[in-house]
Amino acid sequence: MRITGFLILIFLFGGRARAQMPVLTLEHLTTKEGLPSNDVWCLNKDRKGFLWIGTGRNLCRYDGYSFLRLDSLQLGYCSGVSTDSKGDLYTSVDTRGIARIDHNTMEVSTLVQNNYDDQDTGNDLHEQGTVDSYDQMWVCDYTSVQRYDIAKKKLFRYTFTASDGGDAYQYASFFEDRQRVLWIVSELGLYYFDRKHDKLVCVLGSAAIYPENRINIRLSRGSQDSEGNLWIGGYEYGLVKYSPSDHSFSIRKAGFEQNDVVCARESRDENGRKVIFVGTNDGVSVYYTERNELYHLPEFYNQGIRIKDMYDDVANGILWIGTSNGIFKYRYRNNGVRTVAIPASVVRQPVQVTSIQPALGGGYWLGLSHSGVLHWLPSENRFKLHRYGQEEASANKVRTIGGKAFVFTEKGIFTGDSKSDHFQTWQAGKEPSRNFDFRDGLLDRKGRLWIANLNEGLKVFDPITNKELHLWAPEQGRKLVHQNYIKGIRETPDGRIWIAACSQGLFFFDEEKAVFTNIQELAINKGRRLGGDCINGIQVAPDGSILVASWGGVSRIAPNGLIRDSFDFNSGTLKDTYCADIAETPDGRFWFSTNEGIHVADPKTRSVRYLTTIDGLRSNAPVGFYYNAPGELLLGYINTLNILDVKQLGSNVRSPGIMLALVEVKGKKRFQDTASEIVLQPDENSVNFSFTTLNFEPSSQNRFSYQLKGYDDEWIDIGNEHTVSFSNLPASSYTLRVRSSNASGVASRQPLVIRLIIRPYFTNTWFFRVLVGLTIAALIVAMMRWRVDTLAERNRLDLQITEWRLKALQSQMNPHFLFNSLNSVQNYLLTNRGVEGAKYLSKFSKLVRRIMENSNHQYLSFEKIIDTLRMYVEIESFRFNHEFAYTFDIEENDVLLDAQLPPMLLQPYVENAIWHGLMPKEGEKKLTITARLSDRHIICTIADNGVGRDFAPRTEGHISRGQEMTRGIFEALRQKDSEARIEMIDLFGDQDQPAGTMVKMIIPIENV
Repeated sequence: MRITGFLILIFLFGGRARAQMPVLTLEHLTTKEGLPSNDVWCLNKDRKGFLWIGTGRNLCRYDGYSFLRLDSLQLGYCSGVSTDSKGDLYTSVDTRGIARIDHNTMEVSTLVQNNYDDQDTGNDLHEQGTVDSYDQMWVCDYTSVQRYDIAKKKLFRYTFTASDGGDAYQYASFFEDRQRVLWIVSELGLYYFDRKHDKLVCVLGSAAIYPENRINIRLSRGSQDSEGNLWIGGYEYGLVKYSPSDHSFSIRKAGFEQNDVVCARESRDENGRKVIFVGTNDGVSVYYTERNELYHLPEFYNQGIRIKDMYDDVANGILWIGTSNGIFKYRYRNNGVRTVAIPASVVRQPVQVTSIQPALGGGYWLGLSHSGVLHWLPSENRFKLHRYGQEEASANKVRTIGGKAFVFTEKGIFTGDSKSDHFQTWQAGKEPSRNFDFRDGLLDRKGRLWIANLNEGLKVFDPITNKELHLWAPEQGRKLVHQNYIKGIRETPDGRIWIAACSQGLFFFDEEKAVFTNIQELAINKGRRLGGDCINGIQVAPDGSILVASWGGVSRIAPNGLIRDSFDFNSGTLKDTYCADIAETPDGRFWFSTNEGIHVADPKTRSVRYLTTIDGLRSNAPVGFYYNAPGELLLGYINTLNILDVKQLGSNVRSPGIMLALVEVKGKKRFQDTASEIVLQPDENSVNFSFTTLNFEPSSQNRFSYQLKGYDDEWIDIGNEHTVSFSNLPASSYTLRVRSSNASGVASRQPLVIRLIIRPYFTNTWFFRVLVGLTIAALIVAMMRWRVDTLAERNRLDLQITEWRLKALQSQMNPHFLFNSLNSVQNYLLTNRGVEGAKYLSKFSKLVRRIMENSNHQYLSFEKIIDTLRMYVEIESFRFNHEFAYTFDIEENDVLLDAQLPPMLLQPYVENAIWHGLMPKEGEKKLTITARLSDRHIICTIADNGVGRDFAPRTEGHISRGQEMTRGIFEALRQKDSEARIEMIDLFGDQDQPAGTMVKMIIPIENV
């Protein structure tokens, strides 16, 4: 987002402002942020809180993060959008007509089609679509006003009669007031809808029912203010005010002589005062009705930005302004924050308020970045500039000393009072100095004047004689400024002088010993540190403690020098490392400024709240800073001041909401009511969820966390990210819970709950497994009944049952291996791209071809089994970036290589060694596969140097389906040869630490 701040020029009279000028901060949204078109025609919110925007290209929805376009709506100019009582949206698009959008599914259906091909001009356009509280949709064309009854699906037409007897050419817009009266703002005048008699009644215009209101006037758009008055834009006529209570009206043309007023909307200025925002064909104006003052905003008028519509988002305190140059967002809800502008006629602008200090006799001294110092009386909002003679200097600090203002600048020290026109140079401080960059000063309890020079350190003067006092030895003064410079000085109630320095931290002056002591050198601070050693601001707390703000954080130091409380960037609680000034409020909280706004830290709870431009601050980087106990904090900016009510702001923290913005399944948008379960098919287990708080604050102000119940019960903090993605989720039921929290750490009252179901493949369902089992059992029973009649037949049947069992197990293993391999391919493609992906697919295709060839054979030669296994290990090594080494040590023996074995006998244990043995291990990883022939048996081993079985991470209750089937094969083989078996051997190192696992198989050849 691009942030645009603007000031309104007002007429001033001798340095005294007639009224406080509005100071507004805007955010600008255009096509660069995703808006379909910069030509914005209408704005409205639905019942969920999403903002809908009609543009010159299409209708879109904005959730504060992104703009959602509805693909089912064709490109076209959208002139109106609103919701009915059920929450469904109705819009008017010139390429379609009247359309309905289901608020749950976002499905678009056309209710009334625009028809440009017939001779009837009354059905060419259906524009300015507005739904009233009676679920009647109102549209217009250039010849009539039309009412579409949503329930009856019927269109009613209301025409206007021209003076010649024909239909009048006109255009109209609609709005409903709080009394549920539907108003038609037409180019022929102002009408309301008489529901009882089903007709339009003119109250202002040539056909008005009130004779005194019969005037020729062309009107554009209207709205109602809080007092019930209507404010209407008039083409060539200015701003029109109409009172329904007594039918009176007034027209303000002054100020709009060169403009057409398009729309008007009541809202608030930056200080909470009611104003009328007026949109014209050239910009935005602000009208204060109580004092009859009008201001044109140069940010709009200088560029000639045409205003199309305004929407007041009362829930969020935002005025949305639709223009020919995108959307402007003005957040006016700034409870506890007031803004004061420095009049342009008082001082050459831009000027920065660098220091704020109370003035003797009332008001404040405002140190400026140039021109001098201002004396400001808030009660009268009066400013007076006091210059430094011919000097141009920037004020580092303003202090009230001995009834006068002392201004410490980079060109010397200047002093004066509110009665003098110019401040004079304080020669006593300038004469003994070679460097004239002064930073701070104070008059201590003994009547001595302390002056802080940036590079020359501290000097002390007798203010009566202006003589310099020497309270310490020269080497102590040099120690203070060695690789160090002074930023500020303060005195605590015990009379001790404290010096804020950069970059060696905080010092105090021990007058008895005449030495400067760095608090980091105190024994009581062993193991303790300040928030930062380069101190920018220093203040004295009500209890006599010292508060410092520095690069890195803030700290409270007890009067004896003990570092008590610190907030710093290392703790992760601060948004910025630069802390400039600090104050403590009566509730014990620290208020300090940074380049990211104002931080409010509570030492008791260790919580930190943030105030930014979203909360009404003029800027996130204030320079001037003064806490006026007990309840005001003054901040200085460029050309402006903020006055913060700390009590109101301290308690004004709203809990954010949480809403599902979008669901994407395999990259395709899916709209569904979150009250219903989201059901995904087996191939749809890649899903992305997007969330929003619908407070339309910057993304940095909102944080999110989630929990996926059924997968992981832990809450996961995703920070400012508002999306979460899941892929390869096993078929199951899940509950996704999402929470949001704001910059103050306040979480949403209730989490968003989304129920998610992923269906399994049919072959993985219990129904399928039971069906297969029952089928096999039925076949076995049938065969037994058919074949069993003698003992010999039963013996032969036992052998045949074993063969059937082997075949049944084998029939499950081939698809099992294939599915595991496909999961490997999917995982690689989701995390890698390019040439390596192509190589991987090439290897995988060869492996799949080999698997498909092998699937036609119940038995394969051991040589082919090893070749296939090599291909599998190679592709796994490739996928894991060659993190493990592997060796095949196979005896060159024809009998061994020609032996016929089930194809998938070894693969499950190789897979288990790689996934659960080697991958969790750190360091060297090695896999060894051996095979030898011994007495008509194959002795095969699969060994890894992984983490061992006891330490291998597994899902609770997980049993490898491949290993389970392999054990079944060996059970069948053991019925033929008692020596057939599988052994799992744990390997250990020299000191009995786990060193891997070995699987040993003894496979008979003759009886296989």
